[in-house]
Amino acid sequence: MLVWLDQAQSRKQHPNENFAREVMELFTLGEGNYGEKDITEAARAFTGWTYDRLNQEFMYRQNQHDATPKTIFGRTGNFTGDDVLKLILGQPQAARFITRKLWTFFASEKPSDQTIEALANGFRASRMHFKPLLRAMFLSEEFYGPEVMRQQVKSPVQWLVGSVRMLERGLPREQVSANALRQLGQDLLLPPNVKGWDGGLSWITTSNLLNRYNYAGFLVLGENPMNAPKTLVGRKRRPRMVASNALNVSKLFPENVRKDKKLLAEAVQKRLLHGELKSQHQSTLRAYLDAQGELDDVDVLHALRLVMCTPEFQLC
Repeated sequence: MLVWLDQAQSRKQHPNENFAREVMELFTLGEGNYGEKDITEAARAFTGWTYDRLNQEFMYRQNQHDATPKTIFGRTGNFTGDDVLKLILGQPQAARFITRKLWTFFASEKPSDQTIEALANGFRASRMHFKPLLRAMFLSEEFYGPEVMRQQVKSPVQWLVGSVRMLERGLPREQVSANALRQLGQDLLLPPNVKGWDGGLSWITTSNLLNRYNYAGFLVLGENPMNAPKTLVGRKRRPRMVASNALNVSKLFPENVRKDKKLLAEAVQKRLLHGELKSQHQSTLRAYLDAQGELDDVDVLHALRLVMCTPEFQLC
């Protein structure tokens, strides 16, 4: 902290300028929608704001606040930090920027300008309350359009929590879950910077994708999948041992489905994807099931893992 303050002073920069810039650029307005004068004046307004590290809570020290007049977005007054936030949210761009960020997070990375403008207008009309905005977003036709559905890469948290819910099993114990998320690229509560994780395709690297496949095996089979047979398509081996903490497939599918290859293929896709695999991946799933002869629960486990290792399962 002292080094950061020294660097700021050596550049004749107010210590709060970085904070003011991040608030405007990353969270409320976006680059190009504010001036340098707005930044320097807002930095003065944020004086007195600090953080109690011992109790981990916000603190305001009035005796450290700069109470002299400041001019921000063309308005002059003895503004405080709260006043600055109100001034920022009063800018027309704020509603559009925040709406676009929320749409990108929940729906897709390339929303139409018409959709954003319509939602932003409602956001402003609700005095910038999030509940009406999210309700309008989730109920809009565009939110369920083909250009939105299954177009986002799941974050590691979405992948892990969504997987255990679909498989109807509990999360692994805390340390195992934390280590899994770390290996999948999302160290929980430790983003790489104040902006947070980039998301999208940045979640998919060669290493992270392999870890997703391995943890899919762990959640389904209850063991490191590297210990499983190298090929799932081929001659059936009996007897086959299953880890004691493997998934209980009888909770997911009735016996008649588990014994019928066609019904099982459809049921696995419906449960994990709420849809269908692409034709080439359906062929792989059918090839595996056709090669097994009479199905047993081990075959069901491997069918689940196969689908969890497809590109379609990585999307939401």
